[in-house]
Amino acid sequence: MDFLEIASYVFTADCSTKRGEWKDEKTEEPWGRDLAFLIGVREPEFWETPRVKSLMQEVLRFLSNDSYSFRFVMLEKDRRAQTPYFEWNRDDWPFYKPDRVLMFSGGLDSLAGIVETAASGDKSVLVSHRPVTTLDARQKTLFGELQKKFPGKLIHVPVWINKNERYGREPTQRTRSFLFAALATLVAQSIEASGIRFYENGILSVNLPMADEVLRARASRTTHPVALHLLSSLAALVTERDMLIDNPFLCKTKTEVVRSLSTHEATDLIALTCSCSHLMFKSGEKRHCGRCSQCIDRRFAMAGAGLLSKDPEKDYSIDVFIGPRPKSLDRSIAIDYTRHGIELERRPEAEIAGIFNAEISRAVRYESRRREAAEALISMHKRHGTIVRKVLEDQVRSNAAKLIDRTLEKTSLLALTIGQNYLPAGGHAAQVVPDDDRTGTNGLTASEICTETLVLTKLNEIIQHLQSGAAFRTQHRKAKGGKTSPAKRDTILFAAIVSGLKGLKYCSFLDNHKARPKWSDTGPKSYQESYLAPGSYRKKVQDEKCRADQRMTRYPDSVLMEAFVTCLPSEFDQLSSLLNSRNSRGASKS
Repeated sequence: MDFLEIASYVFTADCSTKRGEWKDEKTEEPWGRDLAFLIGVREPEFWETPRVKSLMQEVLRFLSNDSYSFRFVMLEKDRRAQTPYFEWNRDDWPFYKPDRVLMFSGGLDSLAGIVETAASGDKSVLVSHRPVTTLDARQKTLFGELQKKFPGKLIHVPVWINKNERYGREPTQRTRSFLFAALATLVAQSIEASGIRFYENGILSVNLPMADEVLRARASRTTHPVALHLLSSLAALVTERDMLIDNPFLCKTKTEVVRSLSTHEATDLIALTCSCSHLMFKSGEKRHCGRCSQCIDRRFAMAGAGLLSKDPEKDYSIDVFIGPRPKSLDRSIAIDYTRHGIELERRPEAEIAGIFNAEISRAVRYESRRREAAEALISMHKRHGTIVRKVLEDQVRSNAAKLIDRTLEKTSLLALTIGQNYLPAGGHAAQVVPDDDRTGTNGLTASEICTETLVLTKLNEIIQHLQSGAAFRTQHRKAKGGKTSPAKRDTILFAAIVSGLKGLKYCSFLDNHKARPKWSDTGPKSYQESYLAPGSYRKKVQDEKCRADQRMTRYPDSVLMEAFVTCLPSEFDQLSSLLNSRNSRGASKS
């Protein structure tokens, strides 16, 4: 119970503490926070164990890009029983010792995973978080339909955890998988399940950066392979037994996940799911905002799977493809999503591996066969890119009339993607579309032939337009002066600087990573010896550090992260978090 309550406090703090604003000349976004906790627990000795505390800090830092500190003390008086966390009757449990406890969010991916499991004949225990009554009602409705489709195969354990409304609202909610894992661990332990299963498509799980700002606080890592590995390790310490937490959809695109619902004849349940990242703050009949990346991904997946009719447009506040996006952030999300997809589709797999080396390497770090795992992830991203391009082509054809009439909403995803200069001023279409509708030899009218020609011509322009954006992104990931990455020695110096180390701690870090002073042939052989030696050697260490700090500014974050994951893989997560925090704080002061 301590684990669940700790996770609840962390999630409440995460949802209540505004991130502020990170700014530079081109972007504005939330930035990292320092969160300190004093928590009363029933077993303070266990939670104060260095291994437990450090692992908890590591997984939370990875998930939310924040800094965490904990102090655990004896709970003086056990909490008064209020609404119970769990609501089930022991008589309803013919589901003892299942293979996995399944996380049930009410979204498309978790629905597909549950349907696949139930269709295989296995009985499943579904665990969900009930933060607000609207979400609870939706989950109950969806679960009711699942029970009808798979009678006797499913049981649902909803858990009430919510915060007082007087606290603030922070929409990023990066620690939600920490809370979900704690919920599932408690249930899995009580029914002796062998592990916990999340279901989320691999594009979202790995979350390659669509733009450089996604390297910072906007990067969602809810089901990232590293996060699940760390959560598995923490759950094993808490339960004192192996507790595998996995994601079977890691190498599937969302389109492929949706198609599995068609395979199992469960597409009628799609309309009961919700994928919107703003779900927690929405009320009323419409489940989806239509503006967030999750809504965009859902509609592209539905279109790619040929199932748009199963996902009612009336459930969206705006049309994802042609609806208005008045806010600059919403427009950036749309542009980044489509550009990223086109970039993935047009680049060879080897080039994708090079561009996203740091992110792919991190995702497969704990895989036993890393090369095969990396190849599978890259192949998945290529398939995703193909779907994005195909859906864009279909949308251009579907909205050909708006393109020709110049009535396409200027801030819509489609207009932002293709650009508004699709026809010259003065109505070029009037010059090329014949007055009659005589039918040609291919069965199309002359005007239809002209429209199709216009669309195909515009598609070529779209690809060229998006390719130019992709080329800019690749150039941006390179350092100034053409350098692609720092040397190993500089990488070690940069890591010590990013870690905020000073004096002997700085020197010890360099020595431990076998960085030799440049003066070692004629002077002290190590940095610690240099720092303690009489004369000018301490100043040499300090001057070299200042010069290294200046050199580090020549490299963008993505290049530094690639260097860190290559040269210092065991420290990459901490270094990437510290780098983001360092930059965010510096920017917020400017």
